[in-house]
Amino acid sequence: MTTLALTANRDQALQTGGLARWTRVLCVLLFFSGFPALIYQLIWQRTLFGIFGGSSESVAILVAAFMLGLGLGSLAGGWLSMRCNIPLLPLLAAIELTSAVLGIAALQIFNSGGEPAGGLSSAFGAAAALALVMLPALPMGAILPLLVSHLARRSGHVGSAVGRLYCINAIGAGAACLACLVLVFPFVVPLVGMPGAVYVAVAINAAVAAGALTVHWRDRRDPAGAGTETPAAGVARKPMLGLVPLLALAAAGGFVALSYEVFLFRTMCYATGSSAIAFAATLGTFLVGLASGAWQAGNNCTALTRHGAMRRAVGALMKANLLALLFLPLLDHLAWLDRGVVGVAVLMVYLVARFWGSLLPYLAELGIAADRHAGMRTAILYLANSLGSAAGAIVTGLVLMDWLSLVAAGAVLVVAGLACAMLLIGALALPRAEKILRASLAGALGLLAVVVIPYWSANVLERLQWIGAPLAKPLVQAVENRSR
Repeated sequence: MTTLALTANRDQALQTGGLARWTRVLCVLLFFSGFPALIYQLIWQRTLFGIFGGSSESVAILVAAFMLGLGLGSLAGGWLSMRCNIPLLPLLAAIELTSAVLGIAALQIFNSGGEPAGGLSSAFGAAAALALVMLPALPMGAILPLLVSHLARRSGHVGSAVGRLYCINAIGAGAACLACLVLVFPFVVPLVGMPGAVYVAVAINAAVAAGALTVHWRDRRDPAGAGTETPAAGVARKPMLGLVPLLALAAAGGFVALSYEVFLFRTMCYATGSSAIAFAATLGTFLVGLASGAWQAGNNCTALTRHGAMRRAVGALMKANLLALLFLPLLDHLAWLDRGVVGVAVLMVYLVARFWGSLLPYLAELGIAADRHAGMRTAILYLANSLGSAAGAIVTGLVLMDWLSLVAAGAVLVVAGLACAMLLIGALALPRAEKILRASLAGALGLLAVVVIPYWSANVLERLQWIGAPLAKPLVQAVENRSR
């Protein structure tokens, strides 16, 4: 009996160690797959700047197209996750190679159609650019539900899998932003142009595909390290959120989060004098913040009870909106730091993104069971989040920034974020008294935002406009639209 027990423990230890190595391999591959995704996005951003100008309009089109592509691609990944007879790593390799082919195809179409696009109507040009940017994003979106399905069935926590994988992918994308700022745009682009930068991304796609195939062939000889199918013990827990509120919250969260990305980019343009690196810096900081929040939420999904996770989710949204309320007033009143105020802005971008980044893992943990359908349900959740994100980028970049001033848009986004928090409070199974207390706090914070942001940010435009200037002059009249 003792010998059998020792043998069983040894086999379990070997299996656990093999699964841990397998998980690390997947995380490394996912990290590097984020590099080409962001290189493509930044290249399309520069191309769109040439067509539409360096405005919120081009950023909105770019972000919306990318998020739509990721969301639609996730459906294919969810469908594939239910086909257990398809080996995971060769499938990942095929996705990477497809992404590379579509990236080259999009570049060729941009090169052939970029000149005429400037003469086309704005609506037609925007639609054409939207379709082109979506192409390389489609296969990228398929990766997350595939890996979530693989890991969630082994850990029993969908939120933990979503948090960890989303974090790794976002960190890879953030690192790609840094690499573009330091290496690709200063050295590669001046030497070989934008096509050369695209081929750098294609080479990374190919390297990730080669790595996945190499690990697959190695593991065929050593199945113990392959992370074979070992579902978590016990019955998958029943979701605490219904499908309708789950998808509504994912869409609302994506709408507000991506609206903030466009709004924060616009503010950073004011603070940096529309520097060429403003978009990459804002996007990189935002991605690192999302990754940090997703990682922390994933850990909380494992360490806390689901009721504890519920309260953390509500608390994260309240903190995100409180920081957003303080964002413009802080920049207004700390402009005396000169260029140091840009550092304050970057820190605030990170913190706002960190708390919004925790929402998706919490929703996955509370609304998706860790069974064979976890990948498909994660894909649907991700699609709802992506559709909301695309709508947020379009509405904020093309409408809100055209109708409202920067200060008024900041107040509207805080109110929208607090409405999302109240929706979450209403959907969760919290005690009635606690719901009323938390909802009342969110309502009071919304009223405070409407008063405080315009009052404390009255001079933010001229303060940011004259950063570093020896003679600051007051603005007699400021006319803002989505272009400037």
